[in-house]
Amino acid sequence: MEKTYRIKKILNNNVVSAMSGLQEVIIVGMGVGFQGKVHAKVDNRKIEKVFELKQEDVLKTSQLVRDIPESMFYDMYRLIDNVSKQTRINLDAHAYVTLIDHINFAMERHRSGQDIKNLMNYDLQILYGDEFQFGTRLLELVNTKYQIEMPDDEIGFLTMHIVNGANADIKNQSSILTDTVLNCLNIVRDYYLISLKLEEAATQRITIHIKMLVQRALSDTQIDFEENILYNVIEEFDSAYRCSLQIQEYIENRLKKKLNPQELVYLTIHLNRLEMMNKGK
Repeated sequence: MEKTYRIKKILNNNVVSAMSGLQEVIIVGMGVGFQGKVHAKVDNRKIEKVFELKQEDVLKTSQLVRDIPESMFYDMYRLIDNVSKQTRINLDAHAYVTLIDHINFAMERHRSGQDIKNLMNYDLQILYGDEFQFGTRLLELVNTKYQIEMPDDEIGFLTMHIVNGANADIKNQSSILTDTVLNCLNIVRDYYLISLKLEEAATQRITIHIKMLVQRALSDTQIDFEENILYNVIEEFDSAYRCSLQIQEYIENRLKKKLNPQELVYLTIHLNRLEMMNKGK
């Protein structure tokens, strides 16, 4: 059964704020606000997206729609939504708003010659390959549509908004996740005195494993098993185990969460694989 929405405020021809019972939402759709009237029922056939947001976000979004060129919010929504479908990365409603707000501000900065360097682009590409590709494609589309040449540094900023919006289960802990994983990788680099190159499979494997380990620690879903034979790897892979202990100490201090012994075993196995591949070069 379709929900009934009634217009609270017409923000522009393609965006309205509306009420469904006691809940206020932002509705986007071609012509959804054209010739509409306050309290009138929203034509469900014109609805493309309903943004169910917290009250403060509804207010911010309404202000954003009023502050930017009339068609921009709708056009940006369509660009983001198209890339979301292409990459199969689903974003929550808040992410659409923050991306649109960021892109608008970034274009203003660029036009005034105030581009910002993003020194995390390389690491973000390793950590969040799919989300980074989303940001890359989105920047390309924005630059083409608005005939502008914002630098690739913006991809990293977009990526972080995408990560936030695609991982709601981490509950806004993506900045903690990123910081923790990057520092774990620094421990690996310093311990083995190696460079972790993005294009190498070994780098991608250890990065993904550490990222998933930190995610499990954050969400309290660490692995658990009874196969004691796996603990033999601690003696067999002594060097990798000592590196694992350094990572364990850092993660536990950073996240205030205890790592299971099983997690340490699997981390040791992955580090040993990295160690062997590095020795074989």
